[in-house]
Amino acid sequence: MTTEIKRDASGKFIKGCSSPNPSGRSKASKRISELAKAYTNDSLKALSEIVNSKTASDTARVQAANSLLDRAYGRPVQQNENVNVGVNYLDYLDMLAKETTEEELKSVEVS
Repeated sequence: MTTEIKRDASGKFIKGCSSPNPSGRSKASKRISELAKAYTNDSLKALSEIVNSKTASDTARVQAANSLLDRAYGRPVQQNENVNVGVNYLDYLDMLAKETTEEELKSVEVS
């Protein structure tokens, strides 16, 4: 028996309806998070030691530096460029598929 998962127009679950995880986040994941946070100072110290180490590889130093910067300032935002081609996405994919098919047919006819 499957239960229907209902969402509103924005994609959020409707209250009172079933969801993929009706019991919510497990208590174990919260406990693991709390335990990991206990090592924050030690972890930051270890990362800073790797960054300043003369014997650590360049790769290790860069990864440690990136980890520190990510935690201090957050990860860089990815820039996405949206191009409006005048048709919806699925129609555009169909157009590309037809163009590819026509090109492939032409190349088969020539050879």
